[in-house]
Amino acid sequence: MPNHKNIKDRKVVLKSYTFEELQHCADNDFKNLDAIKLARTPPHEIGAWLERLPSEGREIIIKKLPVDGVTDVLAEMDAEDSAEIISEMRDAKAVKILGSLAPDDAADLLRELEDDVRAKLLDKMPQRESATLQNLLTYDHNTAGGVMTPNVAALTTHMTVDNAIEFLRKSRDMAENTDSIYVVDDKRHLVGVLNVQKLLWTDPNTTIESIMCENVEGICTPEQDKETVAHVMARSHFNTLPVVDGQRRLIGIITHDDVIDILREEATEDIQKLHGAGGDENIHDKISYSILRRTPWLVMNLCIAFLTASVIHFFEAKIAQRTILAVFMVMITGLSGNSGAQTLAISIRGLALGEYQSGDSPGIILRETLKGLLNGIIIGFIALIVTGFWAHDAKVGMVVFVAMVLNMGLSGFVGSCIPVLLTRLKCDPAQSSYIFLTSITDIAGMFIFLGIGSYLLL
Repeated sequence: MPNHKNIKDRKVVLKSYTFEELQHCADNDFKNLDAIKLARTPPHEIGAWLERLPSEGREIIIKKLPVDGVTDVLAEMDAEDSAEIISEMRDAKAVKILGSLAPDDAADLLRELEDDVRAKLLDKMPQRESATLQNLLTYDHNTAGGVMTPNVAALTTHMTVDNAIEFLRKSRDMAENTDSIYVVDDKRHLVGVLNVQKLLWTDPNTTIESIMCENVEGICTPEQDKETVAHVMARSHFNTLPVVDGQRRLIGIITHDDVIDILREEATEDIQKLHGAGGDENIHDKISYSILRRTPWLVMNLCIAFLTASVIHFFEAKIAQRTILAVFMVMITGLSGNSGAQTLAISIRGLALGEYQSGDSPGIILRETLKGLLNGIIIGFIALIVTGFWAHDAKVGMVVFVAMVLNMGLSGFVGSCIPVLLTRLKCDPAQSSYIFLTSITDIAGMFIFLGIGSYLLL
């Protein structure tokens, strides 16, 4: 018969704050939060909440958490917010927390600190930890070296299986992932890889060299772009990738959780840049920061809107003679813009995932243009029938049909060309591509529609 008292106690032990409870906690209630209950709350919940609080509130909450709890919370937060919290701590506590963080997380946090604060904290850290972090800081954050974990429990070729298992037990803090164990020689050159299952099933006296696989796939260099590294892992389905220097010495690994963060960050950045927002912008940023990131693209949009207006003004007399043209202008530009946006999304995705190979661009552009033309025929034919009945004029329907076909064909061409052109210009293909697309399709689409209308109807 179950012990109901123990079950009840177990429920008490599992009690923690929910994000909603934390979010609705008033400023004057921070000090009344139960420290034990807070310590049981998942770190990502606390981290998400702290990112919304002012510095005074963060300080109160951090003081209620044990050091390891603070470490877990900071690891879940945006590096910029974590750095702000660290910079407000006493140096001794900040150093202790930095030492508890995974080296790659600690390096990300240090990058966000002021130069003098960073130097002071590194100077107060143990020499070995400080050297490791300073080495990571030499790599750009957007490279494999900037996201790798330098703590690697690598086996050596002369170890026996029994020695290797004992070594891994003692090095469990350095073994972030034990699915694949890398093997190095006496000079730490990467020479092989070993699956942990094979290690466990092999005779204890067998040497690692005799059972390792010498063909190590997915090797990265520290200078490689982190997005490229993420694509390598996505294609290979490995849980870790080794990072080696110019002499093929193993200097770190990239784990699957690092790659998840990279892909999420890159996807977020691309989506936001696509529409002219800041790539690193979020809903909790200061108003001034967001305005500075968005306004330049909105000014460009305004200039293009004036160009569109000038096209309409050019045909003003024609529109005055056949006002029915004004009714369908928005429909033509709206549909061609949406069609182009579909092409643009597929093109940017293909570039982001490395699906474009050398020489693919002409064929892809041709196919997307044909798709636009075919969609234009289908949508234009429907519009022709509806417009003909509505306007009681077959010529108006024909104008809409022809303009729709040409505009949607153009949108397919432009939507596939813009990302390729920006890439060849060494620019981010996602950077405001949608603004460029709609600008071209609006101006050209308006000119095509009103030009055809003027020719056929007047």
